[in-house]
Amino acid sequence: MNSPIERIRELASNKILLIVEDDPLLSESLARLLSHFFHTIYSSLDVIDAMRVYKSIRTKEFPILIITDINLGNLSGIDLTHQIKAIDPNQKLIAISGTEERTIFIDLIRCGVDQFILKPIDQNELFEALISVLTKIDYDIELKNNRILLEDSREYALKLLNEQDQFLKNAIHEIHTPLAVIITNIDLLRLIGIKNESLNAIEAGSRIIQNSYEDMTYLMKHDRIPYENTQIDLVAFIKERIRYFNCIAEANNMSLSLRIGQPNLPAILFSELKLSRIVDNTLSNAIKYSYRPSEINIIIGLQKNILFFEVRNHGPLIQDKKKIFERFHRESNHNGGYGLGLNIIGQICKEEEIEVKISSTPIRGTHFRYIFKNATELQHNSSTIVSLNAVGD
Repeated sequence: MNSPIERIRELASNKILLIVEDDPLLSESLARLLSHFFHTIYSSLDVIDAMRVYKSIRTKEFPILIITDINLGNLSGIDLTHQIKAIDPNQKLIAISGTEERTIFIDLIRCGVDQFILKPIDQNELFEALISVLTKIDYDIELKNNRILLEDSREYALKLLNEQDQFLKNAIHEIHTPLAVIITNIDLLRLIGIKNESLNAIEAGSRIIQNSYEDMTYLMKHDRIPYENTQIDLVAFIKERIRYFNCIAEANNMSLSLRIGQPNLPAILFSELKLSRIVDNTLSNAIKYSYRPSEINIIIGLQKNILFFEVRNHGPLIQDKKKIFERFHRESNHNGGYGLGLNIIGQICKEEEIEVKISSTPIRGTHFRYIFKNATELQHNSSTIVSLNAVGD
């Protein structure tokens, strides 16, 4: 462990000391003693000269410590402290006094003196006070540097976010037009009766790209614009999304089936855009991570008088259900993917208080169930099975 002298030398070597003492002998004695430690020492006999010196040395690169006597003639060390603190509230001072009057101690505390030493000065007390105050100076410097570093890091992070934001805007803009052209021409070819595997593959690929495009658009806008809730017929909505994803499923040697638990199911009060992100990304992931050939089952029904829909598929098992909605979480390298779609689902379900239940077993496969807590009154009827061929009815 370092001795007090070694510690002071370590702490004071890069600092300036200003001694304010109207007794020239005591001032010279202090300066001689402390010259072994400090980079530079200045001395003043009164407050006016001390302020002149302080203002001139503040421009230097070294931190300053002030040791001041309380009794300095017309203006006291307390007056000096007030003037110093008005310039720099964080300036550190040690006060010296030959009196133990309570009012002086109170005034010193109020004006922000860091340490107090009684005359005659005891060297050990002086060294203890120096170590304490010099350590505070170093701590303040480190804190200030950390704040600067933190602010620089924040500004850099904001710059990166703004650049990323601009990149996404540009990417979305650049993707939109050619994607719309591809989809329009596919529809035109379908209208004139052209059907072949190549066109099916192009259509499936374009719809996968469109789903990613919709995810990016949602990420760009979801914090900036409100999404109005409207009454949605969940059965009709999911039938439409099944029609959309059917060509992707067929291109991957899969089929989609829909089972409706009861007729006349209630509507839900929900954002159509948010619902499309949940349904589309769940179906997209089910297709991406299913074994081939296989069937993906979509179920709509009621659970304790609350509307739900569920997607079931057979594929690689989910190992960590708690992390499945985290962005960039990957269960394996199978089919790539960076979890963007599931991350969006997780955000929406949290915002809208949708309960999500996930199960994944070798026999039953993987099930994603979304339970909507704001369903309306319902009727209980027998189960109705709807095949994919009947979805368009």
